[in-house]
Amino acid sequence: MSKIDFHTRYRSATAVPFTEDKTYVNIAPSPLLQPYIRCFWGSACSFNPNESSIYGHILIIPDTCFDLMLIKNHSTGRIRHIFLGLNNRPGLDSWDEQEKEISIFAVRFPMWAMNCISRFPMAGTLNQALPPGDMFPSIEKLCEKIFEEPSFCGRMLIAEAYIKNLLRLADISPPFFNGVDYILRQRGTGTLKQLSRHLCYSERQVQRIFLDTVGTTPKQLMNLVRYQSVWQEMVSSPNIDYMNIVCRYGYTDQSHFIADFKKFHSVTPREAVQIMLE
Repeated sequence: MSKIDFHTRYRSATAVPFTEDKTYVNIAPSPLLQPYIRCFWGSACSFNPNESSIYGHILIIPDTCFDLMLIKNHSTGRIRHIFLGLNNRPGLDSWDEQEKEISIFAVRFPMWAMNCISRFPMAGTLNQALPPGDMFPSIEKLCEKIFEEPSFCGRMLIAEAYIKNLLRLADISPPFFNGVDYILRQRGTGTLKQLSRHLCYSERQVQRIFLDTVGTTPKQLMNLVRYQSVWQEMVSSPNIDYMNIVCRYGYTDQSHFIADFKKFHSVTPREAVQIMLE
């Protein structure tokens, strides 16, 4: 289907990547769709998010992903759907007090995937929760099918078939994907000038391409990729070697690294590891 292999080199992580129970499952897609879907996540049963240790005020960090969330309120029968753009700041998850018995099914897309799925311009989606109708046709029908299926794995199969039909790989933006390849190879440490030279486009053109396809500027995306690359290393090996990270990721010193990390994670690197392991 595609030779995109970014997912083999870069796999974003949440603040608590190992947390799971019946209210929050996290499952990888089929191999064919792994270049375009980070994971399916949601609940394997109905639950009250305001009484959940996983959903109640959990730390949300920039994970360089888009999310399509489908939520059914079993008390009212209402189904709502939300598209979450990339975010570049940390926050705490919160839910309406009226949502006491819900089910969630969500699809998490890596930053490059929406250009394969939708021609909807991503400019203006940063840190936004938006109605997904313009990006995902017949979303209401998808919601009905998803919540008619009782099992989470069955819902995944329905969602995979839907997303396969949306893929438009012949229409993707080559400069955007070449730019993402460069940013990932540099682990976010490059500059806009270097990226522009690599792509043979002006800096203004590169800015416009990235705003339209991912919703943020190349420099902002580089900063997010650098932060996430560091965090992914810390998730794999919680023992932090500050000076090693400073040297390999282009920070001026240890204080610069800690301040930059805290901007995206709200806490210091050591505190972030403690939260992850709790």
